[in-house]
Amino acid sequence: MALPSRLAVTAAVTTAVVAAALVGCGSGSPFKNNDEAQALIGKRIVGMQAGDFFQTFGRPRSRTEQPDGSALYLWESAVGSTPPGPFGEDERICRLRVMADKRGRIEGASVLADFQGRTSTSRCSELFR
Repeated sequence: MALPSRLAVTAAVTTAVVAAALVGCGSGSPFKNNDEAQALIGKRIVGMQAGDFFQTFGRPRSRTEQPDGSALYLWESAVGSTPPGPFGEDERICRLRVMADKRGRIEGASVLADFQGRTSTSRCSELFR
């Protein structure tokens, strides 16, 4: 039985490494312009009291009072029991900027980062479905 040439082995290994890198790039990258997730979030939380949102989905990372009495929040989903992926468990998050009026009612939210979810390509969509 003839052994493969050194050049053939090197080419096969290089191809496998490049293919693995490309797969990793697609699954671990966050995206901000996910129209489906943005629409789900809008339908689910706009008009909700900010306190109710944070009680249901977790505390905000930060709160910034605005001069007009409204508040701007930075919120990030908890990773929970999601098993680590190729880049560690921190990749499975949804990060939002939440704007609430001076009465505490959510006026809007924008997706800052939407990483791969547990069962789909959008963690934000999974959380707010």
